[in-house]
Amino acid sequence: MKKYFLGISLIIAIVVITFAACSKSGSDSPEPQKPDNPGNTAGGDATVEIKNFAFSPATVTIKAGKSVTWTNADSAPHTATDDGGAFDSGSLATSATYKHAFTTAGTYTYHCTFHSNMVNAKVVVTN
Repeated sequence: MKKYFLGISLIIAIVVITFAACSKSGSDSPEPQKPDNPGNTAGGDATVEIKNFAFSPATVTIKAGKSVTWTNADSAPHTATDDGGAFDSGSLATSATYKHAFTTAGTYTYHCTFHSNMVNAKVVVTN
C-alpha cells in the first residue's frame, strides 16, 4: 500500500511541476497587443499576407505616400491585382513579396488573377 501512495504522490508532483513550468513560460513577457488594423501596425506602411487563398487582412488603411507590401505565404502562386489597373504584382511565388506606394487618396479594390474566389480585398488611402 505504501508503494501505491508513493507512486501516486510522485505522479502528482510531476503534474504540479509541469503545470508550474508551463504557466511560468512567457509570464515575463507582456501579452502582445492586437492593433486595430493588423496590416498597418506602425501607422505608416501596411502589410498583407496571402495565406489559405485569402488576403489577410482583407482591408488595410494607409495615408497617401505610404506603401503596402504583400507576402505570399501560400503554397500556390498568387497576384495582387488592382481592379482598376493601378497596380499589379505579377505572379508571386511562395515567400515572394510585392510593394506598392500609394500616392493618391481613394479606395483600391484588388484580387488574385489566378483564383476567382480571392476578390474584394481593399487598400483605403486617406490624405
